[in-house]
Amino acid sequence: MNAEHQNFLSQTFGRKSKAKIRRVDSKLVVKYTRVSGGKQMENDSLENQEKAIDEYAERGGLQIVATFGHTHESAKTDDRKEFQRMIDFCRRSNGKISTILVYKMTRFSRSGGKAITMAEELRNKYGIHIISVSEQVDTSSSSGIVMQDMQLVFAKWDNAQRKEITQMGMKSKYEKGEWLTQLPPGYDVVTVNKERKILINAEGKKIQKAWQWKLEGMRNEDISAKLAKLGLFMYPQKIHKIFKNPFYCGLIAHGILDGKVVEGKHEAMVTKETFFKINEIRQSSTRFGIQHKKENENMPLKVFVKCSACGQPMTGYIVKKKNLYYYKCRKEGCNCNKSAKDMHKLFLDRLSPYTIKKDLSPAIVYKYEMAYLKKNKENIAQKNQYENRLKEIGEGQDNLDEKHYIKNEMTKEKYDALTGKLNSEKMKIIKLLEKFTVTSSNLSEKIIQASQISRKLTEIWQSGGYDKKTRLQNLIFPEGITFDKKTGVLLTPKINEAIVEIARLSGDLAINKKGLNTTQSIKSLVAGCRLQLSNQITNGNPEESKELQIQRFLADLRAISHFYKVFRVAQK
Repeated sequence: MNAEHQNFLSQTFGRKSKAKIRRVDSKLVVKYTRVSGGKQMENDSLENQEKAIDEYAERGGLQIVATFGHTHESAKTDDRKEFQRMIDFCRRSNGKISTILVYKMTRFSRSGGKAITMAEELRNKYGIHIISVSEQVDTSSSSGIVMQDMQLVFAKWDNAQRKEITQMGMKSKYEKGEWLTQLPPGYDVVTVNKERKILINAEGKKIQKAWQWKLEGMRNEDISAKLAKLGLFMYPQKIHKIFKNPFYCGLIAHGILDGKVVEGKHEAMVTKETFFKINEIRQSSTRFGIQHKKENENMPLKVFVKCSACGQPMTGYIVKKKNLYYYKCRKEGCNCNKSAKDMHKLFLDRLSPYTIKKDLSPAIVYKYEMAYLKKNKENIAQKNQYENRLKEIGEGQDNLDEKHYIKNEMTKEKYDALTGKLNSEKMKIIKLLEKFTVTSSNLSEKIIQASQISRKLTEIWQSGGYDKKTRLQNLIFPEGITFDKKTGVLLTPKINEAIVEIARLSGDLAINKKGLNTTQSIKSLVAGCRLQLSNQITNGNPEESKELQIQRFLADLRAISHFYKVFRVAQK
């Protein structure tokens, strides 16, 4: 076989090796330096890194087109501003950058497995390799890659060792009664005769009064109000946390002590006797000192239901001997009351017309999807505009990177200004896009899920807890409901707009008495949906015409409702 024939076969039938390690053929590189803290910066560690990397690049004829880092960032995670900026730049380099230069692999990352994955992505996807100028490894071979992976694993192990040593030192100090982390409210660190001390500050003097008030039986809400008058604003929840913190009685409890409590060297705000007494009070009372009445679980319609005679919300009470709950009008002398059992039955009767029939789900899903897309046509167009603008911003950023880093056609000041402007616009668009939670790809799925939930509204209300019940009833009847004592029925002053549409289509509600003609609306829907629904309604009575099937289907429609809201309420 001659050379010409061999060349022909290679070009026509030859296959490239998938195992070959990819690498961009370019002399363009980026530089990344970092230190873990201020002390390293003072020791010229950054300058040393810069110098070593620059010398390596000069020897190899490499052109450093961008520099990142030059600050202190912890490497135990890869969520670092300068680090991420470098990675993003490399990903956008479009095959121009071949290498990331670092002083040591510990400067690149100490995250272990995550760093290995990132290095692999940069190699395989972008052809970019990482080189440690002080620990040079040839990553063009499998053995070299394994060696670099070991360096990254060692970096994580080294970090874990440092952490363990640091924690051992911290634990030793805590065991001696020294507090090292952020102080609780009311304390400051002061230096007295070159000795570090933790003393009560001016705010602590006010908090000291709170302990006395609690000892006298005052509730946290009242303590919060009294502290506010003294100029110290503190929520009852925060006061609760203060009362259960042993630091205030001179003890130290920290996770590093693994459950052990030791005597502290700091100034105690209260005696141990006072602390233990108050904690006895705290543990025997409701959390945060705020009363939560248990009867709410048995009376979810409390305040939601109003008296038709005087318009006042109905509260509730329990007949303890019979263990029966009742709703009653809040106005004294009104004498409007109803047993909770009967009131709940009335409410379920009002709720049931909005429950979807199982056999109507296919038509309902189709009908609502069409209605949603029609109603949100403008929103969908707006969403597409935002997404297109994001693409334009990405392309604009690529152009700026090329002009500044590659072609040197733009100053750093101008680059930073334009990049900042693009990033600001990008963040605004991302926030706007967050409002578009439903996309065309997941619309049908969400409607199906919501329709499944909507088939059992009464079950959800009956089986749900207090929060779920109140969310559901407020969704359907946003202004609550009214109980008419004379007729014994529940009235609905206002229904959710989508629910009104259900009533208009189905004809099940007394809303027809107010002059709404559902027959005409059904006929118009039949005319508009004949072609679309004819393919879906195939399992009906064979003797029945498709026209009659469609009319029967639409006459029973109950659920062109706000499915997403119902779904969210039911899921919570």
